[in-house]
Amino acid sequence: MTHYLRITITFFITLLYSYQSFACVGGKGFFPRNNWRIPVEHKALNGITEIQFNDIIDKIANIYNPIFQSKGAQLSVQRLWSDATVNAYATRQGNEWIVQMYGGLARHGEITTDGFALVLCHEIGHHLGGVPRYPGTNGWASNEGQSDYFAATKCLRKAWSTDDNQQIVSEMGIPSTLKSQCSSEWGNAEDQALCMRIGMAGLSTTRMFAVLSAGRMPAFDSPDNTQVNQTLDSHPPYQCRLDTYFQGGLCTVNYDEEIGQSNPNIGTCNRANNQETGSRRLCWYRPSTNGGGNPPPPPTGDISPTPTANGQTRISSNNPNLPVPLSIDLSGVSGATSVVLEASKPDTSFSNPNGTAPDPVNSLGYVIINGTKGVYNLMPARQLPNWGTYEFRVLALDRNRKVLSKFSAPFTLDLRP
Repeated sequence: MTHYLRITITFFITLLYSYQSFACVGGKGFFPRNNWRIPVEHKALNGITEIQFNDIIDKIANIYNPIFQSKGAQLSVQRLWSDATVNAYATRQGNEWIVQMYGGLARHGEITTDGFALVLCHEIGHHLGGVPRYPGTNGWASNEGQSDYFAATKCLRKAWSTDDNQQIVSEMGIPSTLKSQCSSEWGNAEDQALCMRIGMAGLSTTRMFAVLSAGRMPAFDSPDNTQVNQTLDSHPPYQCRLDTYFQGGLCTVNYDEEIGQSNPNIGTCNRANNQETGSRRLCWYRPSTNGGGNPPPPPTGDISPTPTANGQTRISSNNPNLPVPLSIDLSGVSGATSVVLEASKPDTSFSNPNGTAPDPVNSLGYVIINGTKGVYNLMPARQLPNWGTYEFRVLALDRNRKVLSKFSAPFTLDLRP
């Protein structure tokens, strides 16, 4: 363990996967919260054009309009080409089932036309993708991993079934692992090409995640071998998401067979039927024996030790350019491999002290830090929005992002001119 805890993303522009609050539904997005803005005049050289943006939406919306209507709903795809936001969303207003697609996403340098189609299919998947779903008020929505799985196994295959996929993939550099597994699983050249095309669409979107987090690029030959203790509802790590797209493309269940709305083993490749290839990935999905419900949440342990700075749990500073060395030590929590560090909004206290989930009201943001002991050098000028009093707290996670402890009592920083 090195002395300093290292992170590869900017504090508060985080890539967090262990909490249900990060989603395409409920006001969140396909990508984690980010400050990317790509206005129309700043289109990347290899982003997609407005004509392509509309053509892709037209094609997929025309396929799914009658399917939504058969469920008593209207599909409404909001075409926000002029909006610089790099994201996409799904929501519902009565029988209007809404997907919001942004021009900023389409203009990003890593997006391809097929990657953009995958994002649209993912958002449609929140409405149609079946179980597992989110709990509570977002219970209408298939969770993130399931929406990814729907996009690969159903929506993209349906949308591209009449395309000349062999010609399309002949112009792509197909990685050998993707090519060999698609060729092995599918019996004819057109299906093999469609499988490869789905995998490449997934590579486009997950490369965007890697750019956002300044992380390692995803690859077909380096799968995420994590096995979660309970199904994740929020976004899985991006390598895990690529694995889901990859395996979804390998699933040979007919794309017209609807995924079960209460039973996850209907319309899918699944382990209950001895179908490991093409099944949901264990890095986000925990198979259930009770018709699709998730296992109960794991028990949590004791309150985490409070972070300190120079041995103090409260300090004052009038210099926002002076680093605040937050000492963190959760090495005493059995099984811990990483730490969640959360900050409050200025001049507020956490509304759920010593809880096991982020503050739904007064949280400014949070980050996962690999390791359990070291110093995090907080830079107020870069990482805090203004003068004020801030609270910081920590809890421990295991390698599967399972919560192992309650949040600590807060460390307090008074940042005043």
